[in-house]
Amino acid sequence: MRMFIKNLGYKIYNSIVIPIRKQPIEFISKILALLGGYYSLCEIEQSVFNKTVLLDFFRNNFWFFLFFVVLIAIFLHRKPLIYSCYLGAKDILMSLRISDLLTLKDSAIVIPTNTTFDTTMDRDFISVKSIQGQFQKKYYGTDFSELDVAIKHSLDEYFPNQYKVLADRIKTNSNRYDIGTVAKVTKNGQHYYFLAVADVSKTGKPENVTMQSLTKALVGFWDFLSKEGHTEPITIPVIGTGRAGLKDGTFENVVHETLFSFASKSQDEFVSRNMTICIHPTSLSEANVTWDSLCNYMDLQCTFFGENQRHISTSNTAGTPIEKKEHLTTK
Repeated sequence: MRMFIKNLGYKIYNSIVIPIRKQPIEFISKILALLGGYYSLCEIEQSVFNKTVLLDFFRNNFWFFLFFVVLIAIFLHRKPLIYSCYLGAKDILMSLRISDLLTLKDSAIVIPTNTTFDTTMDRDFISVKSIQGQFQKKYYGTDFSELDVAIKHSLDEYFPNQYKVLADRIKTNSNRYDIGTVAKVTKNGQHYYFLAVADVSKTGKPENVTMQSLTKALVGFWDFLSKEGHTEPITIPVIGTGRAGLKDGTFENVVHETLFSFASKSQDEFVSRNMTICIHPTSLSEANVTWDSLCNYMDLQCTFFGENQRHISTSNTAGTPIEKKEHLTTK
């Protein structure tokens, strides 16, 4: 309950408080417009019906009426916690969304995990605070045998023998796959993609989580979806910025890279008609970036990406070099 209230507070802050702080004049204008509209109705009532019911209600319930008007103005002024735009001229929608990832039901979900695909939560190997930990607790309780079987079956099907065996693993999985490896798990009719984003030590500590490794994970995921996906909407969190402990990048860097890598892959192959980056309410409040700046970046990426690609293609076109001619000299 405490976490629910905390998340709700951050959603209200981003959806209502920040827009009012940034545009106070517009917010006050909405209040005055509503009051003016009501007063106009009062005058119409008086002149047409020769009655003052509306005016009397306003006089007798002034504070309640004002409170109600302010609520309506807040509702009209609030900003939605999802922002979407199409990728250039394509029918591909990219979105940013402030929400709890595991509450979404209209999309396949990406679950960041380790390259050994461990599920054990003993001694906090998989933290209950991580996305994977929350997913496991919500759908499997404390027995992860069903999940382990589903992950192994997917890995054996799509990545057979593409791992190396770690000699130091006794109580955890010893098969380490490459970053970007994906295991598909279906639960209650919804697809969940376990995406390997980081190596872990034998105690569960993430190792060498860098922007380069996250880019590799994203590229591997888009490649997997383009070949084995279900053409359904896909929602991905801001990978590497939570329990993974990203070393050389920021929350903003990861959002930018996710948008850019998806757009790049979508230029050549179909991945999904709708890709959403899901941002946890508390994560945004702790990051050195604003909701508006992320939306502005995505808007620019969608608007100019097609044009940029054409410029890159043109600049890489090989031309015919001009042959050098020997200069004749006269004595």
